[in-house]
Amino acid sequence: MRATTCSALFLGVLLGAGCSSATSLEPVYDACASDENWRTFDDYETTGRVENDPSNDPMWLMPMMNAVVPSAMPAIIQWQPTMTDPGMMYGDAVCPQFQPGSISGLSATPLHLPPVSGTVYDLHFAMNGTDVYRVVTTQQQEAAPIASWSGWAGKTLTLTLYKAQMLMNEVVTGPYQSSPLTLQISQ
Repeated sequence: MRATTCSALFLGVLLGAGCSSATSLEPVYDACASDENWRTFDDYETTGRVENDPSNDPMWLMPMMNAVVPSAMPAIIQWQPTMTDPGMMYGDAVCPQFQPGSISGLSATPLHLPPVSGTVYDLHFAMNGTDVYRVVTTQQQEAAPIASWSGWAGKTLTLTLYKAQMLMNEVVTGPYQSSPLTLQISQ
C-alpha cells in the first residue's frame, strides 16, 4: 500500500511539474483588445522576441519621467506609437465587436471576440519588478482604477509599454518596447 501511495504521489508531482507554466498577471482588456492579444504579447515577451528599434519604440507623452503624481486621482498615462508618429488617441485598430449587428431584429453578440487588426499595446504597471496591474488596449491612453492607484501611495511605480502591429490577431511588426517610465505616487 505504501509503495502505491508513493508511486501515486511521485506521478502526481511529475504530472504537475509537466503541466505547470508561468502565467503572467491577466490584464484588463480595453477597446478592441482581447485575451488572444494578451497571449500573443506574453509569448513574445517571455521568449525574448521583443524587437529593439528606437525608431519603432513607443514614446511616453505624460506624465514625465520621475513625476510625482497624487495618489488621490489616477494619472492619465499617454503615449504615441513612435517618436515621429503621433498616432490617434483612440487607436487605429479595427474590431467588429463595436459594429452594430442584428439577426431578425435581435442584437447579435459574438460567442468569441473577433480578431483585431491594428496597433495593440500591452501596458505593465510594476512595483519592485512585479506587475501589479496590466492593460492590453488599442488606445493610446490609460489609467489604473482609483482603488489600485490610491493603494500605491508612497510607492514607486514603473511602467513598461509594448506595441505590436497586428493583422487578424497575428503580429505583423514588433512587438517593440518603450523605455521604462518611473513615477512616484505621493502619500
